[in-house]
Amino acid sequence: MLSLDRKLDHLIKKVLLKSENQHELLFGPCKSGEKLTNTQEHILMLLAEQQLTNSDLAKKLNISQAAVTKAVKSLAKKGMLVSVKDKEDARVTYFTLTDPAWPVAEEHRRHHHRTLAVYQELLAAFTEEEQAIIQRFLTVFEERLER
Repeated sequence: MLSLDRKLDHLIKKVLLKSENQHELLFGPCKSGEKLTNTQEHILMLLAEQQLTNSDLAKKLNISQAAVTKAVKSLAKKGMLVSVKDKEDARVTYFTLTDPAWPVAEEHRRHHHRTLAVYQELLAAFTEEEQAIIQRFLTVFEERLER
């Protein structure tokens, strides 16, 4: 039987492998039927909520502007995005979803909700006291990670 520290190390490695190059971890398969990365789908979901620029998307996703540019170009090539110049400042470009992109954006939102439901189900197996310990552990873990 692995010690707790080794189990934690093993789990973190599994999470990293599962989410590699995706910038998020979602449980279950995507049901949109489109051949897109989670990042591309996440961009569509964000753009369904509000108009954003390349810089805005990079900040929200915590990825480079180059990565956003690559994803946006691919989405535009697939006919899922169009760029729109700001009426007051033509240097600013926003991205807008096309009709085929809306169902993908909505499916990605549902995928997020399904993932949160998995977390809720997992946590429901623990008492309030145990959940408080888990909460404390996650807080300390995140603080250590940010150092």
